Amino acid sequence: MIRLLVAILVLGVACAATAERRAGDAARDDSGAPQASVPPAAAASIAARGILDRARPAMIQIKGFFGTNTAEAFHGSGFAVARGGVFVTNWHVVSDAVLYPEKYRLEYRTPTGATGRVLVRAIDIRHDLALVEAQGLDPSPLTLRPNVAIKGERAYSVGFPLDVGLTITEGVSNGRVEDSFEPRVHYSGALNPGMSGGPGFDAAGGVIGINVSGYRASQLVAFLVPADRAVALLARSEKSALDPMRARSEVASQLRAHSEALLTALGPKLPTQNHQGYELPAKPAAFVECHAGGDPTPDQPVHIEHVSCDAKSTLYLGRDLQAGGLSFQHQIMSTPSLDAWRFAYRMQNAKTPHGSFGAPRQLAPFACKQRNLDLNGFAANAMVCLRAYRKLDGVYDLNVLVVSKNASKQGFVSSLSLTGVAPDQALTFARVYLEAIRWKP
Repeated sequence: MIRLLVAILVLGVACAATAERRAGDAARDDSGAPQASVPPAAAASIAARGILDRARPAMIQIKGFFGTNTAEAFHGSGFAVARGGVFVTNWHVVSDAVLYPEKYRLEYRTPTGATGRVLVRAIDIRHDLALVEAQGLDPSPLTLRPNVAIKGERAYSVGFPLDVGLTITEGVSNGRVEDSFEPRVHYSGALNPGMSGGPGFDAAGGVIGINVSGYRASQLVAFLVPADRAVALLARSEKSALDPMRARSEVASQLRAHSEALLTALGPKLPTQNHQGYELPAKPAAFVECHAGGDPTPDQPVHIEHVSCDAKSTLYLGRDLQAGGLSFQHQIMSTPSLDAWRFAYRMQNAKTPHGSFGAPRQLAPFACKQRNLDLNGFAANAMVCLRAYRKLDGVYDLNVLVVSKNASKQGFVSSLSLTGVAPDQALTFARVYLEAIRWKP
């Protein structure tokens, strides 16, 4: 219809007038009475209809059930990627059933109403993917397009949002997200709960990614896992399938590998920025997001400058557990009026975002060591804390807190948080972090 309108405009007013007369004739019934005009395919473009028709036979809704309940606990989407009933979905769709197989069961439902059992065959928690087998189902797989999605290209997403049935949304691919640690395709279209694990298409009907997430506070900002990650998982699954009895060990291994890759990407030495004479860790990589600010009012007893950095690398493990993140924060403080005792009190009570949060059934208590030390030219107090994951072997969280003690009118409080990391790697990075802090007035 859009092409028709463009052609009419190009041909000129005469053709437009002819089209208008014909439209007027068509808008009347046999009696000559005018009829209500029908909008031209406004609900979905012809291309979107074709995409949906192609996707429908390969789509399933994946449902999770707790215990013997017939009411679902959660649901997501999946689509066929290989013969034999092999479907891809998101890890976060099936994670509860993998981590707690004695509590949850998985079933599928097709757009035509067929149902059956779902078994998890392979997982990739780093890229939020899983391969599942839909027993008794063997549709033709969709075509994966492993090359990079083209920026500005028309794109579509298919899935089962909420409980409204199979749905397609239309938007634009903005290509790979720049400065992201894990690869993502930016989809400027709607993704809603329940569409996770569904396919994202290009205009030709090739799958460019797997629906994974969106920003609820933003408009039409959503993300797809690039299709090449699904291709890699398929290849890996052909060599070895997931052993349900060792699923937690596999999750722990993949989590440790993710954190190791993250720390390797940061390198052996952190860049710094000078804040009132203190050299403190600064943005260490393009994928780390940093923000700074402070209170601009001049009459405060303590002036505070805030700097916070986050790698945006956290992985979803389960409904009450996320890990794989790295963040740090500095509070640089000075006072024009307080005496040394009152200023020291404010320093010691400065709030930090890293604490002992976390479900006790998942995480052991922190074990901490605190000491005064000479930190590259000035006195400071440092506390290093580790805690273990109860059900993931060899996985720990790290918290580091550093408080300067070399001046009565100025100082800083700095905190570092690493989650889901091997203990030796955590402590090595703690040393890297402390070695970066210096006094350079």
